Amino acid sequence: MKKDLTILIVDDDHYFTGSLSEFLSGKGYTILTVGTARDGIKSFEEHIPPIVLLDQELPDSSGLEVCRKILEIESSVKIIFITAHASVRYAVDAMQAGAFNYLAKPFSLDELMIAINLAVKNVQLEDQLKIQAYEQKHAHSGHRLLGVSDAMERLREQIKIGSESQAVILITGETGVGKNLVAREIHDLQEKRDSFLSINCSAIPENLIEAEYFGHEKGVFTGADARREGIFELANGGTLVLDEISEVPFHLQSKLLAVLEERQVRRIGSARPINVDVRIIAISNQNLESAIRENRFREDLYYRLAVINIQVPALRHHIEDLPILAGFFVQRFCGKEAGISDDQIKQMQKYAWPGNVRELRNIIERASLLRRGNQIKPADLLVPGHLNTRLVQNTEAAPVAHQTKIVTLDELTNRHITSTLAVFAGNKSKTAKELGISLSTLKRKLKK
Repeated sequence: MKKDLTILIVDDDHYFTGSLSEFLSGKGYTILTVGTARDGIKSFEEHIPPIVLLDQELPDSSGLEVCRKILEIESSVKIIFITAHASVRYAVDAMQAGAFNYLAKPFSLDELMIAINLAVKNVQLEDQLKIQAYEQKHAHSGHRLLGVSDAMERLREQIKIGSESQAVILITGETGVGKNLVAREIHDLQEKRDSFLSINCSAIPENLIEAEYFGHEKGVFTGADARREGIFELANGGTLVLDEISEVPFHLQSKLLAVLEERQVRRIGSARPINVDVRIIAISNQNLESAIRENRFREDLYYRLAVINIQVPALRHHIEDLPILAGFFVQRFCGKEAGISDDQIKQMQKYAWPGNVRELRNIIERASLLRRGNQIKPADLLVPGHLNTRLVQNTEAAPVAHQTKIVTLDELTNRHITSTLAVFAGNKSKTAKELGISLSTLKRKLKK
């Protein structure tokens, strides 16, 4: 879904602005018109339109001065000068001041649309680059959603239902089951969403999280050297995934709820609401109902998030998919000629996989580094947390088919954290990175 694109026209010729406004409105743009420099700057501050059509001479100032002031407010705006007194010198001055384009009156409507279309393409490209930069900073690695089991078929049915709705979705499940992949599948099935932005709520320092979410105005606090969009504005028109939603500080959860209810955000330092059209998908590996009882999560926010709740199954609950998953990872890390024997697959299916698909992926990736030749051998399959124990020697420790004791989610999480910590010889930073959580989250879990 494209953002509504607003164009601000700053020109004191009311007949000209009226005609231009009518024409551009018919092209689907939202048009704002003012006749003075003062009103132009004020209107720009209030609406931050991405494109401005600016007259060279205004009753109370020059267009060059207005151009400089607007660019100080927002450097990415595309300013197209329009003038009845064209000169090479003035065109050069306009470009040096930061103008995007320059049109001399009288100009044809075709010339105008070429200039505007070029500006629109640049705005859209810059929006995509912003999202890509943010995604690289908060990247999630992944693979395709694989499996032919009944559990995976039910999951795909839920994904389809979710993709056909615009309701907020909550995706839950144990660590490592592929919740981000499910979010991506939902997004890819939607026809009207452009961008996909996924952030890890636990990875943002608490003192920066409000500015990261809602953005801020220039100079509102130390270090705020420029106006900045928050994640809701960045994802406007697309899908925003809030991973580890349980890690959002309690005092900010009410603001998050307000955004979900009102579909508006307010940057820090600004009273002006900004409308956002964002598909929200929240992800949690924590029991949010328990967090509510412990006063760590707002009940009203939980019910607003869980309009559609998709539970991603643990690997042990669709262990028949392990051959497909293992084969995929073997080829990914070892090449198309590599393989793993049926006997090894059967042994691997007896293991409980507390770290789920992520643990399977990590074990095969390690095995790919240890192997000799194309085949992965039993001696290559190292069990995390048991540095001298191989997977095929450890499979009877937790046979899925004959397991009688029901292990709680907390116990499984604790085992996985402990085993991964052992693999990295107690190095908490490497362990947190491997688990896909922040160092502060790991320390809190270890303390608990």
